[in-house]
Amino acid sequence: MQPLVLLSNKLSLFIEINGYFNNQGWFIRNVTDPNEVEKLVENEDVAGLLWDSSITSMSQSLKILKSLRSKISGPIIVLAPAKDKKRRSLFYNINIDSFITRPFEYPELVAKVKQLFWVYDRFSITNDLKKSKKQEYRTETVKYNDIVIDFKHYRVTHRGYDIGLTPKEFSLFWYLVQHRGKVLSRDQLLEGVWGYDSAGSSRTVDIHISHLRDKLAEKSETKNCIKTVRGFGYVLDNQYPLVSEK
Repeated sequence: MQPLVLLSNKLSLFIEINGYFNNQGWFIRNVTDPNEVEKLVENEDVAGLLWDSSITSMSQSLKILKSLRSKISGPIIVLAPAKDKKRRSLFYNINIDSFITRPFEYPELVAKVKQLFWVYDRFSITNDLKKSKKQEYRTETVKYNDIVIDFKHYRVTHRGYDIGLTPKEFSLFWYLVQHRGKVLSRDQLLEGVWGYDSAGSSRTVDIHISHLRDKLAEKSETKNCIKTVRGFGYVLDNQYPLVSEK
């Protein structure tokens, strides 16, 4: 699993951020030296970066972050002192994702990071689905029981009505459909759907499965199609054939 890297030398920041993010099932890699962040990114894939700009000079932060931008495929968030607020445009000019000044609320920081990963997931899902379609289907829609998977609009519908899946739920459902009848572990789902490109855990999978089940049960007749295999993972019912509609 790829970590979310935190650069800071402030113990209070370490404690608070690790506590809040660990509760969400995310793994934080704590680093105190900016140069170590560069080495880490060179040798390992990371999900994203939280950068405390107060421990470096402005010029050093800008130089290193500009270099890291092309090497980190996830969000980069700068945590800065209030006095640096007027300089935030310098950071946005090197394509960081967010500039947050202290003091800030930690739940708000968690929510911001979640939102940024959602944006990254939304833009990456298009290429993933295009690859899937080329490999298995050359159609715009596929029907599974009473619901239709619409690749043109990236949605799942029941009798023409969108059941409201998020981009990640759509990707998860399509992955299950592609492997219907096969028991998939949480690690397999993390790798297949998230690609370890975001900060995730088995809890992330469970939460998304729960939301997916609720929406399928509420809006369609395809109830209980996702079975839990206790102690291992999940399997999608294979009793319904896939029908290409276009």
